[in-house]
Amino acid sequence: MRRILVFFNAGVKRSIYQQLLIVTIFSLSMLVLSCPLFAQSGENVENEQKRDGKNNLQNVLHQPLTENQAIELALAQSRELESRNTNVQIAGYRFDSAGRFGNPVLRISDVSTRYYTDEFDEMRIGLRWYPPKIGELAEDKQQAQVRLWERKVSAIRYRHQLIAKVRRNYADVIMYDRLAELAEKRVSLETKRIGIIDRMVDLGIRTVVYQTKAKMWLAESKNDVTRTNQRQRNARRKLSQKTGILEDIALTIEDLPEITQDLDQLIEIAFANRPEIELVQHRIQLAETQKGLEVYKLLPWPTFIDLSYHKENKQGEDWGELRVGIKLPIFDWNRGNIKATDLAVQRKEGESDAIREGIEDEVRDAYITYSDLLLDWKNFSRDAKNMIANAKIVVEEARKHETLQADEVLEMELTIIDTEKILCEKRRNLAHALVDLYYALGIEGLEKLSQEKER
Repeated sequence: MRRILVFFNAGVKRSIYQQLLIVTIFSLSMLVLSCPLFAQSGENVENEQKRDGKNNLQNVLHQPLTENQAIELALAQSRELESRNTNVQIAGYRFDSAGRFGNPVLRISDVSTRYYTDEFDEMRIGLRWYPPKIGELAEDKQQAQVRLWERKVSAIRYRHQLIAKVRRNYADVIMYDRLAELAEKRVSLETKRIGIIDRMVDLGIRTVVYQTKAKMWLAESKNDVTRTNQRQRNARRKLSQKTGILEDIALTIEDLPEITQDLDQLIEIAFANRPEIELVQHRIQLAETQKGLEVYKLLPWPTFIDLSYHKENKQGEDWGELRVGIKLPIFDWNRGNIKATDLAVQRKEGESDAIREGIEDEVRDAYITYSDLLLDWKNFSRDAKNMIANAKIVVEEARKHETLQADEVLEMELTIIDTEKILCEKRRNLAHALVDLYYALGIEGLEKLSQEKER
């Protein structure tokens, strides 16, 4: 304390205020310059990487587009996803700043223009710090953690939802492209059948009933072409809007993967990957922290700590002061808030069980639907391939040896087209069921399932 006295007594008395002002300005300047407000974040670098990734994908789009490329393009150009990721970054920065001690307050009293005269009387300078309540910093930190995970859940689930939409749309485009081809082929065969039946009616081999039915089937086939082409354009337009690609780009047809894990394993995978599980754990921790904060309010705790230096010129005295204010919980025992926070802890634990039950129901429903469609696809595709192969043999034999009437041969070819159409629709339905199962599990694709299986 004596060293401080020597510092303030150096020089002329009227320079004390100037020295104090210089020291204060210097301290505040160093504090501002050390603040990370002027530090540049890595957002610009991250945005450039996103643009480079999108450009690299667009450079290879002269080749058939794969499903993974379509997903990457949709993720790269989604403004909603970018907005949610930005909210996650903001919440992350706030989490980094949460739970910290507050800065002390610089207190200067008895400072006036009298210090420039010979009437200098007294001066006092000190620091006052307001300590946080017991558990307040932990509660603030945990609250920021909960807000961060709320943003994370929103961003992650929206990302999964966007990927699911792209996968469904991709499967729709593949189906409608094939259905458009089959519809055009059917119109050609129906038109050919009209001419054959007309000649057979003239020869008396077929009645006018067959002629009327053939005309009705041709009209229906033409309507089916119009409807299929319209649905094809709509599906390709939706995929183009999500990915930014041309509407007429070719797509790669890949075999649908098969999920081999049983239901119990899939439920455990969902518990490990769904972000809602992590969020509810942080909420439970927040409720417990808030309960502790309310209980700690029953303890005496300082409201401020003040350390100051006092100088009186006339009497030639100086001394230091330490003042502490302590809050005494004499009248308010905070019983209501303690009971409320205790009930909140119990409710959060029940909420955790409810979320796990909800996720389990989602996985079970998605798995049952997927299992049924997978079994239907395997059985029908196997039988359909055998039927198509046998039908093509019959058609070739009938054309060579004329064992069937000409319209019956066309009927066999139309049956093949109908079977291929059903195959396309069943493949699309299975692809949608697989996407729904991915979404229920909280994963983006089969790669995550492979990683979980290796573990």
